[in-house]
Parts: sequence; C-alpha cells; structure tokens
Amino acid sequence: VAMACIDDDGTLTPTGLMMLKGLSEGPKPPEEIARIVSEPLFRVRGSLRELVAADLIEADGGLFQLTDEGRSKL
Repeated sequence: VAMACIDDDGTLTPTGLMMLKGLSEGPKPPEEIARIVSEPLFRVRGSLRELVAADLIEADGGLFQLTDEGRSKL
C-alpha cells in the first residue's frame, strides 16, 4: 500500500501534511521522520521522494527540510 502524500488533485493527504508538520521545527533525517509519523522507514523514504518531486521539501546532506512552497502548505 503506497503512502501517498499528494492526492491526484494536488492537495496534501493527512500523511503528507503530518510529514510537513514534522519538518516544521527544522531539518530531520528519514529515521526521525519515520518515528514522528509512526510509519516504516521504507514507506517514509517513498513519501520523501514524492514530496521532493513536488518541491515541498528538499534534501541536504541526508537531512530533509521544508521549502518555502512546503512551508506555505502548513
């Protein structure tokens, strides 16, 4: 089961919103994000790729952080 973060119409799913909120306090590694959203790491990694592709978050040295676009969704 995919843990989609963005619906077909471009709106964030509850999971996507929870992941963005988890990053609102600053950059975090995937393992910490997985703890925040209580999902397995492999699902979180897929969701992170989805959010990066949508330009809502960005990766920097193994840490993920919100972009201005991502912050605007909160």
